[in-house]
Amino acid sequence: MGCNTSKESVQPAVEEAKEGDSIKNGDISKAAENSATKAESADEGKENDADEEKEKEAAATKIQAAFRGHHARKSLRVSETASKETRTDEKSSESTEQPTQEQLQEEFRSDDQELCDAAKKIQATFRGHMSRKEQAAAKSAMNMVESATAKIEEKMQDAVQELEGIDLADPDLHKAATKIQASFRGHKVRQEVNIHSTADDSKK
Repeated sequence: MGCNTSKESVQPAVEEAKEGDSIKNGDISKAAENSATKAESADEGKENDADEEKEKEAAATKIQAAFRGHHARKSLRVSETASKETRTDEKSSESTEQPTQEQLQEEFRSDDQELCDAAKKIQATFRGHMSRKEQAAAKSAMNMVESATAKIEEKMQDAVQELEGIDLADPDLHKAATKIQASFRGHKVRQEVNIHSTADDSKK
C-alpha cells in the first residue's frame, strides 16, 4: 500500500503537531488566540459571502425591474399604435361614406351668406373653365379645317398648273385618252356582266 506524502496532505498535520507542541510547552494562550483568530476570519468570510449574495440579489432585482419596465413600455407602444390604426381606419371609413340629405342640410344652412358666396365663386370658376375649354376645342377645330382647306387649295393649284402645261393638240395625248376610256368602259361592262350572272345563278 502506497503512502500519500504530498505537500498538501502533510502540511495540515505539521501545523497540528506544532500547535500540540505549543500546548505541551505551556503556550495555551497562543493556541487559544490562534483558534479565536481562525474563528473570526471564518465569521468575516461568512459575512463577506452574505454581503456578496445580497449585492448579487440587488443587482438581479435591478436588472429584472429594468427589463420589466422595458417590456411594459414596449407593450404600451404596441397598444398605442394599434389604437391609432383603428382610429385612422374608422376615420377613413367614415370619410368614404356619402353624407345623407339630412346631414348636408344640418351642416350647411341656407341662410349662411359666406357659404353661398363661396358656392357662387366655385360655380363661376367652373363655368369659366368649361367655356375656355370649349373655346379652345372650337379654335383647334377651326385650325384643322383651315389647314385642310389650305392643303386642298394647294393641290388644286398644282393640278391647274399641270393642266396648263399640257398641249391639248398633241396626237399622242388623244391616243392615250382613248385607251384609258376604252379600258374603263370594258371594266364597267365586265362588272355588269358579273352582276347579272350572279343574279341568274341565285334565281336557279
